[in-house]
Amino acid sequence: MQELDAFEKYLQDQLKGHAAPQELMWKRLHDAIGKPKAWYAKSIVKYALTALTAASIGAGSTYVLLQNKATGAETPLVKSQSSQNTNSSPEKASTFSSSLFPAGIQNSLANQNQISTEAPSSTLEASTLKDLEVSKLEAKAEIQYQDQNQLKDNDNSSAGIDPLQQEIGPNATLLPTTEASLTYLKPNSIQLDKKTFINKQPAAILRSGFSIQLANTKAIPTLEMAPYVLNSSASHTQAATTQQRASLQVQYHLPKSWVLGLGIGQQQLTIAEQFYKTNVYSYDDKEHYLFNYAFGQRKISDEELEDGPWPSFPPNPFGSDTSHVHTNYQSDVRINSLQIPISFGYERSFGKFALQLTTGITLNHINNAQQTLLIPGYSPSTINIANSLQRWNLYQQQRLRFEYLANRHLGIYLEPTYMVQIKNYKSVSGQGVKLNQMQLQTGISWKF
Repeated sequence: MQELDAFEKYLQDQLKGHAAPQELMWKRLHDAIGKPKAWYAKSIVKYALTALTAASIGAGSTYVLLQNKATGAETPLVKSQSSQNTNSSPEKASTFSSSLFPAGIQNSLANQNQISTEAPSSTLEASTLKDLEVSKLEAKAEIQYQDQNQLKDNDNSSAGIDPLQQEIGPNATLLPTTEASLTYLKPNSIQLDKKTFINKQPAAILRSGFSIQLANTKAIPTLEMAPYVLNSSASHTQAATTQQRASLQVQYHLPKSWVLGLGIGQQQLTIAEQFYKTNVYSYDDKEHYLFNYAFGQRKISDEELEDGPWPSFPPNPFGSDTSHVHTNYQSDVRINSLQIPISFGYERSFGKFALQLTTGITLNHINNAQQTLLIPGYSPSTINIANSLQRWNLYQQQRLRFEYLANRHLGIYLEPTYMVQIKNYKSVSGQGVKLNQMQLQTGISWKF
């Protein structure tokens, strides 16, 4: 609630006591109640006066502007500058104009700056300021007229391009002399030389993820085994050959170009041995003759050699059951095994080419093994020797892959491999061979 002033409090006290108000109080109360005024009356009057004042100023400014355009005079630019900027502006203008405008325009700009610096102080009277302003406009018009005449003379006398045109470029449009102020200059758009960009294909990137390889292998094995103890007239030759079936490998490409690999493949190993003029001995009375070969001795009884050119010798005169024959024969061993290579390596790409270096082990499991004995004049005799061999053996491998990346998924590679057998092929008796291999794999890879 609004607080009452002193008069209102006094009137309230008199009314509570039912006392008759004084005459002055009645008059003031009548004026306050009988002549109410709208709260917006003063605002309407204030806004009306403001609108009339603005309209008068706008009409006067429009009239002055039209008069200046009709007389050809330039509209003066009113600038509020500090005393320091006013003193330094002629020097900056002369320095800038000397590098951009010809000598005639530089003189006109210098005269304009001289006239502008001679402006009267703000302490002069209004009439004096008006006369000086008129004189300033007349002087500017005179200077502009002289500049136009000078430019026309230069155009008529010069056969080349105008100096101002040389400064700002041949394609620029010259403004009229009346607009030769720095305020009205408009820069042209910058013309850049068009360059032809070569759209180079990005280099193939070895991405993280899985890849699968299908390869064919050619191998050159090197056979190592313990020498035989044969008679002096005997001779012996041996050779090993391998046949590889298509192998399948899956690789996982880790970040930072590391690679894990797991594969599967099959190999057939053949060990062929030739024995010439070799004594074959029998150490029992049933004459079971023992033929040496890579994984031990093959035992054949004389009953298996009946009806053939097998020589018969008389019994040993010393009464021993030991006998021997002098013969030629051949032994062939064929081993079929399953190979599981496990590898870890590093790879790098060079544009369309990639290089991969891996190392690891290869588990070799013998599935089937057979030995065939060939004696001249007799049919070949073949037996299964898988149960007499140790089924598991181990290789250590080193691989270097050169790959051509046809696209982001397909690659063609060549991979030389060197495999050293750590755990040899052995029989149960402990006799066996060591087979090192130099392999060359050719295949295709597909990256997912």
